[in-house]
Amino acid sequence: MPHRFDLRSFAPGDRADAIREQSQSLNGRIEVGLPPDPAQLRAVAVTTALRSVEVADISWNLTGLRRSPGPLSDDVEPQVFLAIQESGVSRVTQGGREAELRPGGLVLLETAKSYSISFHGSIRTAAVRIPTRTLGLPSPLLDRSTAVLLRPDLPVVDAVTAFFARLVRGQEALGAGEADLLAQPSVELVRALVTTGLGREDLAREPLHLTLPQRVLAYARLHLAEHDLSAARIAAAHHVSVRHLYLTLSRAGIPLGEWIKTERLEECKRELAAPASRYVTIEAIAHRWGFGTAAHFSRAFRAAYGMSPSEWRRRANEIPDPR
Repeated sequence: MPHRFDLRSFAPGDRADAIREQSQSLNGRIEVGLPPDPAQLRAVAVTTALRSVEVADISWNLTGLRRSPGPLSDDVEPQVFLAIQESGVSRVTQGGREAELRPGGLVLLETAKSYSISFHGSIRTAAVRIPTRTLGLPSPLLDRSTAVLLRPDLPVVDAVTAFFARLVRGQEALGAGEADLLAQPSVELVRALVTTGLGREDLAREPLHLTLPQRVLAYARLHLAEHDLSAARIAAAHHVSVRHLYLTLSRAGIPLGEWIKTERLEECKRELAAPASRYVTIEAIAHRWGFGTAAHFSRAFRAAYGMSPSEWRRRANEIPDPR
């Protein structure tokens, strides 16, 4: 389940200390820059854990973050931080390099080493944290990859940006099992990103290929309710041909059309059983989850669960059969 941190839940006089404590709990020894008027301070972070990986949707109007130079200590677990800028402008400095992030920009940094970030305007960022030990990459490789603005036209950069931006936006809908399944693809994509930052796109192809099934399912899950969800649309979103999409999913044992239908049926089944939806028509629920007609939905539902949608609704809600 996502964890939500919102400064509005604190008394105005406590908000500065609350954001400092929150930042230091994540980043260790760090200085937090606040706006001139503390009453205007805003910060919201929604975070979900995918095993050891964390994804977060962060919005705030801080003026900066700074980890002072000095020897590494045990005040924070070394992590690689991936930031995808959605609004505002940030300047990230680490290892003698500086990258200016504007909307759509992406950058990496190492949280246990000295860095500084200045923020200009209200910032919204899709963020990913992965323990350095989980990535398992040599330190010299990471040293050369941080505070480097990666070209958005590179396929791996576009794939990583799209995957994590969607994942962050859809984290409220993730179940525990889905979160576990997305952990390893998240790690592999960041590994691919590091090799791309070093100019080795050839080394990024295998992680992109290996993670395609999980990325496709994550995309499809987020767009289940949309009637135009199709193999062509999914393939275009992942920069592959429809043939390549089907071939890759077939090797992974995933029949795309059946998978989408099953997921949509599960959402309908869940909604039909929900007390809050008791007075919503079955046809409306079916249409909401991508089924074109009530008849088609009823046939698919009976084939999957051995009963009609109305029978399931009565059983789930303990409604007496009117007959």
